[in-house]
Amino acid sequence: MAGSRKGIPNKIGAAVKSNLIAVFDKIGGRDRMAQWAEENLTEFYRLYGRLIPTESIAEITFRDARELTDEQLLAIATGSGDGIAETTGSLQESGEVH
Repeated sequence: MAGSRKGIPNKIGAAVKSNLIAVFDKIGGRDRMAQWAEENLTEFYRLYGRLIPTESIAEITFRDARELTDEQLLAIATGSGDGIAETTGSLQESGEVH
């Protein structure tokens, strides 16, 4: 297995970040960055886009389909809801959902 154990900070990454911050401060910090951004909008937006997190965190709860009612399963299958909340609609004899 390669890399550090989970939860152990990456020392090289931390050093690079520290050095980058030091250089940023030395060349003028935010004021100089704003000046550069105004002169290089395309590059600034490209850089900014790379820094936006691309991961999302979601909480997923799995339920056994055998625990769900027919109405909940139908709601999931038709995309009319998550199927977990109580449903108030009913099935007509034709089997269509309204």
